Amino acid sequence: MEKQLAPQTSVHPLDQLTVAECKKAVSLLRREHQGKSLHIKNVQAQEPPKKLMTRYLDALHSGPPVAPPPRVAYCIYYVLEDRVGEEMWLNLESESVVQRRTFPKGSHPPLDFNEILPYGEKLLKEKPVIEALKKCGVTDELMKCVAPDGWIYGCDTNIVQPRYVMFLMYMRDAKTNNADSNIYSFPLPFVPVYDLMEQKLARVDWCATGGDGDDVVEINYNTRNPMQPLVETLRSSEYMSELRPELPLRQDIKPYHVVQPEGPSFSVEGSRVRWQKWDFRVGFNAREGLVIHDVRYDGRQTFYRLSVSEMTVPYGDPRPPLHRKQAFDLGDLGAGYCANSLALGCDCLGTIKYFDGHLVHGDGQIEVRKNVICMHEQDDGILYKHTNYRTNVPRVARRRILILQTVLTVANYEYIFAWHFDQAANVELEIRATGIVSTQYIDPGKKSKWGTVVAPSVLAASHQHIFSMRIDPAVDGHNNTIAVCDTKLDRRDQINPHGTGFYNSTSYVEKSSAFDADQTVNRYIKIVNENKINPITMSPVGYKLSAVPSALLLAPEGTICRSRAQFATHHFWVTKHVDDEFFAGGVWTNQAAVELGGVQDAVNRNEHVRNEDVVLWHSFGLTHHPRAEDFPVMPVERLTVGLHPNGFFTENPAMDVPPSNQKFNRSVEVMDTRCCNKI
Repeated sequence: MEKQLAPQTSVHPLDQLTVAECKKAVSLLRREHQGKSLHIKNVQAQEPPKKLMTRYLDALHSGPPVAPPPRVAYCIYYVLEDRVGEEMWLNLESESVVQRRTFPKGSHPPLDFNEILPYGEKLLKEKPVIEALKKCGVTDELMKCVAPDGWIYGCDTNIVQPRYVMFLMYMRDAKTNNADSNIYSFPLPFVPVYDLMEQKLARVDWCATGGDGDDVVEINYNTRNPMQPLVETLRSSEYMSELRPELPLRQDIKPYHVVQPEGPSFSVEGSRVRWQKWDFRVGFNAREGLVIHDVRYDGRQTFYRLSVSEMTVPYGDPRPPLHRKQAFDLGDLGAGYCANSLALGCDCLGTIKYFDGHLVHGDGQIEVRKNVICMHEQDDGILYKHTNYRTNVPRVARRRILILQTVLTVANYEYIFAWHFDQAANVELEIRATGIVSTQYIDPGKKSKWGTVVAPSVLAASHQHIFSMRIDPAVDGHNNTIAVCDTKLDRRDQINPHGTGFYNSTSYVEKSSAFDADQTVNRYIKIVNENKINPITMSPVGYKLSAVPSALLLAPEGTICRSRAQFATHHFWVTKHVDDEFFAGGVWTNQAAVELGGVQDAVNRNEHVRNEDVVLWHSFGLTHHPRAEDFPVMPVERLTVGLHPNGFFTENPAMDVPPSNQKFNRSVEVMDTRCCNKI
């Protein structure tokens, strides 16, 4: 078990709402709407204003205590009788309304599974849907196998649309009709659209199923063979081993046990974690899921807040209705609501500390979702090593990392967000994408340039995953500056006659702006504190962002796809801190035609950001052209963003990490080798 410090006597201002606070918020919300029916979308803690929090945190760490800011609940909900959506901020201590606001015109709040699942069942009783199923060869006997997959409707027009959800249609394998059958190997080529507010089917859209050469002058929706039942062209492709008896599991994997006989090196007090000079708080909310607050190393401030702010997933098949497939997984659904309950021995190995999440559902019921965050230590190879070749004496220390991980299931896809802290004051965000690629039907024997055939008559469309990482720095204080560092060549002259000279050129960002990575000049970004000079380097102390210089949003200027995801059009965004400005793609992403209140609007304020309370946003991602090997379930693809001290210390901060030796590590020899250090 982890080390426990003295019991926490009160809730910290940055903690998620307790179960009791959630219940109180729901009660107050209903009090304010007596006689009305509410559909609650979200209730979570409102983070206190940063100026209040910094004063409170400084006092907590080193000064006389000050009173904490009041606990405020932020609520999103529908008043069903009035067909209106509202936000409300509730002071839980005074039991009063702080603010109340109606949704902006044309805005839609996130979807929730309490909406999607019941309407998916109702669809199967709708006459147009039944007729479409029969056209696909779905007989009455096969109707029990049909599995609608609720999807974000997306947007393709500036005209405000009703609150829609669309359903991608699939089937389970009729041979088993197992609840865990891989529905994505049985796609059906039509999309029912459901009006959520009117609670009725709006229409049924058919999908094009042709291959290259079928859509020459216009999109051809009539390429299917009417004499061949469509469902007969599909076959099972299962990922659950229990459903694949013909595929024996490997028998040559030996057990791998992670054992810490003296327990972990971290300590936990409520949401506060201390490990290897690190000191921070673990947060959780319905929108972003895992958030890291008040990050300090050896007593020095490094970051005020770290989070994954948003992600967008646009698909590359331009043929309606699938051209609208563009999800904003955090804004459209919420990372907290998509978070898995993690299990020992499966999602995390070793000695694990779990954190639960508190979620409020549409009917006001509070769910304590167990184990939404797991934390554990892990050996990560060598931290440093040098062998003095003159004496043949090595010195090596192994790298221990602390991992905080959460896993999201967003319909077919899984995302694994893991924050890594190491002993040399480095922080990394690792994102892994796995799960099942989103599929659609394609005529037998055909292929399409817009995707990859991954099973008979199953097309996985090309798509992108563009993430936004939000970095609220506090490098030795809250007044920081963003530096752009490019490697430049010295001109050839009498000082540099051989043309070998090059140097690191630093420029400072003065105004809020957006710019891109440039690998040709080895561009990297530093967060520096110009008010504190490192006595060794004689330059400002700082942290370096090791970015991912990936392809960005491919949709061109003038498209709805691009206008609603401006955050995905540049690698770096630098803005001045504004309270509650957490979301790169804006607050309201569901069916939005434009990005409102996101990073583009923040940059457009044209504010002075040098030596100010600044925020750095990094956009990066994957452009995924699926492989056959990505089906029926996809091996993980990984992205890693690093935050590394750069002139923050006067030497390697891990010099006090004990050197590795066999007495401590107790490795077991299989072959004759030489130990790294003598016992």
